[in-house]
Amino acid sequence: MAFTPFTGVDNHKRSVTFCAALVAHEDADSCQWVLKRFLVAMGGKEPNYIITDQDPGILKAVPLVVKKARHRFCMWHIMNKVPTKYGVTREDYIVFIRKINTIIWDEDIKAAEFDARWEEIGEEHGLNNIDWFKEMFSKRNQWVMAHCGDLEMGVIMRTTQRSESENSFFKRFEGKSGTLLEFLLRFKSAMDQQRHTHKKLDNEDKHTSPKMETHLALEAGGAKMYTHKVFKEFQEEAKYSIDTCKSRGFAEIDSLEVTTVRDASEGQNYDVTSCLVKALNTEVLIFFLVEVTL
Repeated sequence: MAFTPFTGVDNHKRSVTFCAALVAHEDADSCQWVLKRFLVAMGGKEPNYIITDQDPGILKAVPLVVKKARHRFCMWHIMNKVPTKYGVTREDYIVFIRKINTIIWDEDIKAAEFDARWEEIGEEHGLNNIDWFKEMFSKRNQWVMAHCGDLEMGVIMRTTQRSESENSFFKRFEGKSGTLLEFLLRFKSAMDQQRHTHKKLDNEDKHTSPKMETHLALEAGGAKMYTHKVFKEFQEEAKYSIDTCKSRGFAEIDSLEVTTVRDASEGQNYDVTSCLVKALNTEVLIFFLVEVTL
């Protein structure tokens, strides 16, 4: 029987198992049943999106069960097929791979720019004559980062790597043979360890404070809001901004504040829109929109 865990990410950026299933057949009917039971386990609440490979059974089952969540495809699985679909023996293969990777993995590229550059690469290297590339372009809102920016953490969550690493985690608790009862007991042990680790990290965050490395009030505020793991990444961005980012203008539009920031390393200006809101009697500055301006 195939073991099928549903894996997400917790606030410490660690993998977390929402639920799991055992299926005898990996076909469309089984996938449909598993997805229905997943929604029951989640109290009927759908995630913002689900990331899977392009298994035929999954492709058929998801639209029949999931009505709100966007079904996304694993970028790694798709990009892993590019060499064979294009042809590694072609003389322009190295140049093509360099170009296609540049637009696929660019976290800042906008959807319109991506489409224009894909079309340009397609004309130069004949992608319009390859059905697989035409199909992947038609489904770009399901896997290309430039077309997933409207989703929360859509750029960060892009592959099934966490699910695959979770499989390795569970293998530490399961041998190659055993009864179903033994499996369930070992699965419970694995879940107990996962939850224990989460509670341990929660406790460390509650009773310890990270070391400040700048004099920015923003850094101190981030230390109060984020878990230590997330704050470490936020802190690196704060330090980076001191040397590379400068304010180039400020404006107030209705209740919003728009600051134009120049990123010297990228040679671009960004309009950062923010607002000050009250949350539990505490003022919180929320940045909720970033746009690149020429």
